[in-house]
Amino acid sequence: MKFCTDCGKPNPEEAEFCTNCGKSFRAEDQLQSSPPPNRTNPVANQKPRKPMKKRSKVMWIISGILVIALISTHLILSSIYDPMKKIDAMNTAYNSQDKEAFLQEFNVKKGTVAGADNFYSLVSRYGWSELRNQLTYEVEKIKNKEPADLIYQIGEFISITKKPVVLGLYQDVNFTILPTTVSIESRLDDTTFHFGGKEVVLKREEDVVVLGQFIPGEYEWSYESTGEFMPLTGKGTYVVEPSETNEREIDIDWNLTSIYLDSDIVDAIVYIDGKSTKKSVTELRELFPAQFNKDVKIHAVSEDEEGNEIASSEVVFDREDLYLPFEHIQKEQQSAEVQEEVKQLYKDFRSDYANAIYQIDFSYIEDYFKSGSKIRKDYAKFVSDHSTIAGYTYEFLVNDITAVKELENGSFELLSFEQFNYSSYDDDSLRYDRKKKYVISNVNGEYFIDSITDLETKKTKY
Repeated sequence: MKFCTDCGKPNPEEAEFCTNCGKSFRAEDQLQSSPPPNRTNPVANQKPRKPMKKRSKVMWIISGILVIALISTHLILSSIYDPMKKIDAMNTAYNSQDKEAFLQEFNVKKGTVAGADNFYSLVSRYGWSELRNQLTYEVEKIKNKEPADLIYQIGEFISITKKPVVLGLYQDVNFTILPTTVSIESRLDDTTFHFGGKEVVLKREEDVVVLGQFIPGEYEWSYESTGEFMPLTGKGTYVVEPSETNEREIDIDWNLTSIYLDSDIVDAIVYIDGKSTKKSVTELRELFPAQFNKDVKIHAVSEDEEGNEIASSEVVFDREDLYLPFEHIQKEQQSAEVQEEVKQLYKDFRSDYANAIYQIDFSYIEDYFKSGSKIRKDYAKFVSDHSTIAGYTYEFLVNDITAVKELENGSFELLSFEQFNYSSYDDDSLRYDRKKKYVISNVNGEYFIDSITDLETKKTKY
């Protein structure tokens, strides 16, 4: 084993050149193999020398020091600018998972967003052993004065270039990471978009804007837009994958949806967060782009018959279909619905009442009255008393509802006009024209007849 006097690296005895720096060993081998000088009687063959002057001695010493300094500097610089030392440092940093130190061994183009985590992950996917071997191979080509090739991972990944230093006496090597140019197509107007710490303004929908140059990997993104009708925001992460062209147009989830509007008054003007859209519910039947957002409120404004402004209830953007209710109309509709239920109760009662009379069976109508109430007892007696009337007949002709209104206590008053024919063995055949008032209450969602009052009765023989 012999050691190179330039770089200090060990080499096999038979090596003619240093495997590390390329220095030739021929001169040293010849020096070692030459015969020793004739040493017989050296004193006799030597001529007496003159003593060296003091100044000459100083000059020789300085020259020796300079030679030693130059050799030392050469060895130091050769070691500093040895590309293999960089690869060794990369290997150490990678294996110890020192991601920041690993990235620092590479050059990054100015303006490129390069995260240590992203680059470490990218190299892991590529395979560090494979990359290290390729870097070593390309460095050897540079040492042999051959051009180095790019290293690819789908697209261009790393370039290896030589860099002359110290007046060109030495060669350093740069390992430069080649970035991916990232762009995005806007889905909105006037949007501020953030990606990997960079910020751009997307002015118009469908514009394609370059976000910058990035090392492939995972990046956080977010955006804010005033929107046409409501503020729009979004955030998430996106993985920039390597590409053959080193260009990537990202496609994110903008989280946009359509929201459909309806209202009691469709020509009312829509307000969002207190600001008028100057458009009616009909005109904004579909709101797009929109987002579900419980912090954003919407209502509509109209005018009553006297020209006074009336507003709907406020609702939030929490579902796809939004209804903007006007309280007075809702009350009217609710009252109308309840009145329909009251009317239906009356119609059912009159039908069951006829059956109770025909069959002399109070069970047909007993559930229309509250348990234990006086009216229930009175009608039970009225029905059962028909068992004592010989040959009675009824013919119910008319059961008309003339009015329904809600009372202050929540009960309902129903006015009716009823017409029927009656006869029995003991009575004449009579036609009854009768006006009545029913008071109907609601108890836990169930309707009951509280009272039935005859307001006016007209009897005629027929």
